[in-house]
Amino acid sequence: MHSLDPRVVTLWRFEALTAVVTSWLPIYAGLGWVLGTQVGFVAAVAGIASLALFLVLRALIWPALAFRNFRYEVRAHELIVEQGVLFRQTISVPRDRIQHVDTRQAFWERWLDVSRLLVYTGAGLSADASLPGLDAEEAVRLRDQLARAGRDVDDGV
Repeated sequence: MHSLDPRVVTLWRFEALTAVVTSWLPIYAGLGWVLGTQVGFVAAVAGIASLALFLVLRALIWPALAFRNFRYEVRAHELIVEQGVLFRQTISVPRDRIQHVDTRQAFWERWLDVSRLLVYTGAGLSADASLPGLDAEEAVRLRDQLARAGRDVDDGV
């Protein structure tokens, strides 16, 4: 089994901290204002600071746990993806069912030179498997390898 590029931990931490600053802190500031009028300023600040500290610690610790528990393997007849910290998930995508494979890079992924590989089958509109945080060159290599899979399979017809 292969692991993701270690730079994905930095990416996930940055994304989580950005969410804390842009989404959670304004919500907590408003909540603190309301609670300040109900329970007092000091109690409201202590409660909000505790919640904010929890979010920041989660943003710093959880990405490393997610990275450690994310594995993938390209086998002869399938792509296996294992992930999950609290709940484990194993995805098996048969290579003969793969219709197309995409690589994507958002701004911060380009900055860190990592890519996301998305694998689609005919089962739905969204990706059936996703490999975030691959080295950009490895993502292109895997994309090409998996895209060839459907053409290389002999279906007996």
